[in-house]
Amino acid sequence: MGCYCALAMDSTRDSEPTKRNESKICGQHACRAIFAQRPKDIIRVFVNETMTQEFGTLLKYCAEHKMAYRLVGNAELEKVSGARHHEGICIVAQAPEPVVLADLLSKDGPGLFLALDGVGNPHNIGTLLRTAAHFGACGVLIGGPLRKLSSAAYRTAEGAAEHVGVFFAEDLSPLLRQCSAAGYSVCATSSHGGQDLYEKDLPARTCILLGAERDGLSPSLMKDADLRLCIAGTSAVESLNVASSAAVFLAEHWRTHH
Repeated sequence: MGCYCALAMDSTRDSEPTKRNESKICGQHACRAIFAQRPKDIIRVFVNETMTQEFGTLLKYCAEHKMAYRLVGNAELEKVSGARHHEGICIVAQAPEPVVLADLLSKDGPGLFLALDGVGNPHNIGTLLRTAAHFGACGVLIGGPLRKLSSAAYRTAEGAAEHVGVFFAEDLSPLLRQCSAAGYSVCATSSHGGQDLYEKDLPARTCILLGAERDGLSPSLMKDADLRLCIAGTSAVESLNVASSAAVFLAEHWRTHH
């Protein structure tokens, strides 16, 4: 499964795949994952002059398939990628074919989704994708103005973006209603109350809902959730950051249902 950057309002598959959005992917693991999972989506490759042996197989593929690639220095690579921490490579690729959320929700058995309300930091998003892939989440729902993954998010995800469905929506409510209709329990997380996560098993079909670190979950989403859960601790600090919180919840679901 690839990283499906589909807008929530699009309930049908893209009828013009040649016009799909392009993305810049940086980072060695992320670029290797793109090459392994969907090489035909690669448009252009920029590699640091010192990394030709490291990515020799990729460059050979580009040459054999008449795909553009360039050997560049760090300064040019930083300019092309728009990132300082590019790890010596940047791939420009088409977004993968979109997938319909209902297709993932219709699968039988235990299932896990992660829903993010207002989380916009690309490093947090990348870390969350990596965690979601590690614990077998079917998809990540991202609410807010974001419409595609940044190069920083791809790099931080370390290739995980190729294994988790990603959906974007201005408002998460319609997506959460889809989850509920498919038998998923929406579990809101809070550092200010709620039932202790360790005192209640997460449902087999769960959508874990987390908010941005500063603002938390919007009251309307919190109100409509089936469960409200917290992570018990010493209270020496107000809460864990969003990526750490997600790791605890996803690990608990994996422990319980796998």
